[in-house]
This record gives sequence, C-alpha cells and structure tokens, in this order.
Amino acid sequence: MEKKPDNNTAHKTKTTKLAYPKVRAKKGAQRLGELIGSSLTPLCRKQGFASSDILRHWNEIVGPQFAECTEPDRIRWPRRGEGDGFNPGTLVLHCEGAQSVFLQHEQASIIQRVNAYFGYPAIDRIQILQRPVRARPSNRPEPLRALTRNEVSQLEHQIEGVEDDKMAAALRRLGHAVMAKG
Repeated sequence: MEKKPDNNTAHKTKTTKLAYPKVRAKKGAQRLGELIGSSLTPLCRKQGFASSDILRHWNEIVGPQFAECTEPDRIRWPRRGEGDGFNPGTLVLHCEGAQSVFLQHEQASIIQRVNAYFGYPAIDRIQILQRPVRARPSNRPEPLRALTRNEVSQLEHQIEGVEDDKMAAALRRLGHAVMAKG
C-alpha cells in the first residue's frame, strides 16, 4: 500500500525574510546628477557608454573650446569574434555647423582626452554628425562683486606677513571670494 504524504508536511513552503539594505539619507541638498546618475547608467550602456560619467563630465573632457558646440551621442564598439582581443570603438559626436571643421582638426587631441578620461584606449576614431546640440546650463559661477576700499584694506592687512608672492595672490583671491559672498 502506498503511503500518502501528510498535508501538513507536503505543502509547507519555506519563507525567507527579505533583507533590505539600510538607506541612510544624507543631510542637506544633493545634486540632481548624484541622485539620478546611477539610474541613467543602463540607458547610457544602450548608447555604448560604460556609464553616464562621460556625459556629465563632457565639458571638462573636451575643454571650453568644444564644450558648448559638441555633445557625445554614443560609442560604437566593433563586433568581436572568437579570439579577438579588445578593439577600440568610435565616438559619435554631434557638432553644430561650422565648428565641425575645427573639430576635425582637433580630433587627435580629443581622442587623447577621452582615452585619458577612461584610463585606457577606449576610442580610436571620431565620427562627427552635424546636428543641433542641446543647450546645457553653464557651470561657471557668477562674477564676484567688487570689494569696497575698507574691505580691500582689511584684506591687505590680513595677508601683509606673507612673503611668497604666489601664496599672497592665492590668499587675496580667496579673501576676495569670501568677503564678496559674505
């Protein structure tokens, strides 16, 4: 005679407690880029970027000459066959109008800058597409107000004992920034 399993033991399911990571809220305001940076990473990977960092730091990578008129679109990676090693990709850039001529002449330096940013030879070519570039907000701070004569004399009095000219100039700039914002 065949033994039937007991209902109490046959249908028992194992329950596990889910462990959620503790999320600690940072005090104060955070930049939007810090909050959504990791959520953009999968989207950026679809476009060929390893992460969204190249998009966020594009202005620093290419410098002020091309920061406003260019925008990275994607990196096209070559298909890999069996036994192939790493092959660098092609960076596809959007560029506005006549700036593309200047960009063509500076391609080698931009390739070097992008590869220095990645830390390895990630790209070896740039493809330029003449398309409008989305306007990005400027990261430049607003100019400081001029100091009053009293503030200038107070600042000079505070740094008069510094013998090194470069150090005095740096302290003067720092003091100007502190006094102008305060």
